[in-house]
Amino acid sequence: MQRKAKGARQATGASRKRAAREAFESEDDEEIFGPGSDAEQDLADQEPEPLETAEQKRLRLAKAYLDRLREEEGADAAELDASDDEGQATDVLAERLKQGAMEAGGYMQRRLAHRVAPIPSPEAAPGKFLRCHREAVTAVAVAPDDSAAWSVAKDGSIFQLDIETLKRSQWESVKAPGKLGDDGRPDWVRKASRQISPKALLALAASSDGRFLAGGGGDRGIHVWDLRTREHVHCFTGHKDAVSGVAFREGTHEIYSASFDRSIKLWNFDDRAYMDTLYGHQAEALSLDILRAERAVSVGHDHTCRVWKVADESQLIFRAHSPAMDCCRYISGTDWVTGGSGGTLAFWTQTKKKPVSMVRRAHHLPETKAAPATAGLAMGKGLDEAAAGWIQSVASCRGSDLLASGAADGAIRLWGAPANKAGPQSSRSLVSLGSLPAKGFVNGLAIAKSGRFVLAGLGREPRLGRWACDSSARNGLLLHQLSLSQD
Repeated sequence: MQRKAKGARQATGASRKRAAREAFESEDDEEIFGPGSDAEQDLADQEPEPLETAEQKRLRLAKAYLDRLREEEGADAAELDASDDEGQATDVLAERLKQGAMEAGGYMQRRLAHRVAPIPSPEAAPGKFLRCHREAVTAVAVAPDDSAAWSVAKDGSIFQLDIETLKRSQWESVKAPGKLGDDGRPDWVRKASRQISPKALLALAASSDGRFLAGGGGDRGIHVWDLRTREHVHCFTGHKDAVSGVAFREGTHEIYSASFDRSIKLWNFDDRAYMDTLYGHQAEALSLDILRAERAVSVGHDHTCRVWKVADESQLIFRAHSPAMDCCRYISGTDWVTGGSGGTLAFWTQTKKKPVSMVRRAHHLPETKAAPATAGLAMGKGLDEAAAGWIQSVASCRGSDLLASGAADGAIRLWGAPANKAGPQSSRSLVSLGSLPAKGFVNGLAIAKSGRFVLAGLGREPRLGRWACDSSARNGLLLHQLSLSQD
């Protein structure tokens, strides 16, 4: 009985404490909000907002995109919906969406080559020369919106060019990522010294969203700059020799790099991570390119061209007759063009082991058909015909059939790529569109996505060595405007 009474007293004491605490909290609420305050009423009246699912968000964005397409077609959405021929309007939008998807995937070409106005003579289109680098320019890159361009040179300098105003600004040069050793090789297998300085930059590429710029060179690193702040943000290390080519995969921030160590490496800039290494080249890899699909094309000094199927972990090997293939560019998801030391410009497709079309001696003046012999093209002093005809660079207008190639014969040659469809062999050949004057070694080429201009990086020396010199040339950039006719 005594224990029960004691427990009852304890329970009564706890109840009193609980009641006092609740009364204190209710008084605080009344002091803060007041009886029947507006804030309390608003909280009571407020209804939970409905959450948007991922499917609803995709549907909303798709409708907004369709409305924007209707406005671009020159009609309001309401007018198209209320029109009698609603099926025709739907077909137009469907065709527009299909064309955009195929162009983004690299499976459809814009026909630009036939729109390039004929060039009567090189004197009529001298171009605009822009002096910026002290040593030979090695690579150029153009922004996706054609508003700016960038160039690098053997002295390690980086310049940005405003296309509209032609104003040039120099960026701060980068330093080597560390001391360059011999990678632990014994003396009897150590490579001979090369004529590439550790400070030289040999390759350049801009991301498809216009946010980042990647470059590589003699210091074996892949440097990345932020185009909004012009700051050097990261450097990937891993190659054992000079980096000769870099490229961004379209729609991503994945970087592909080629090197003299005969390997192709993959990097993810978003994660600042190394992804994979692709082996196969038997000599130095000299250039590479990639579009949206995970298929990169590379060329090297082993006179081979290789298409890397990254997802399948396999490769396709295409052998050429040139001793070295120096440059390559994708035209579409299945076609690409290459240039080599033999002066042959070749058009390839992944369904055939041999080139579909070849232009031999494309930059040799005596036999070229790209411009008349009296066109005033000036080959450099002290250069023999073989050195002048060595194709140093090629470029393609993304998503179109317009191509360009450069050597040291004093001209940039414009070409039309074959149609991306089955047909007779005569229709699958490169078509010459004329030439633009360019004195010196054309080490870098880029065509604007709109096709409005061609930008070339010139130098007295070739990009990957000093085996020749054009004493009459100047180091810098050359901008040629192109005139396109209406369809």
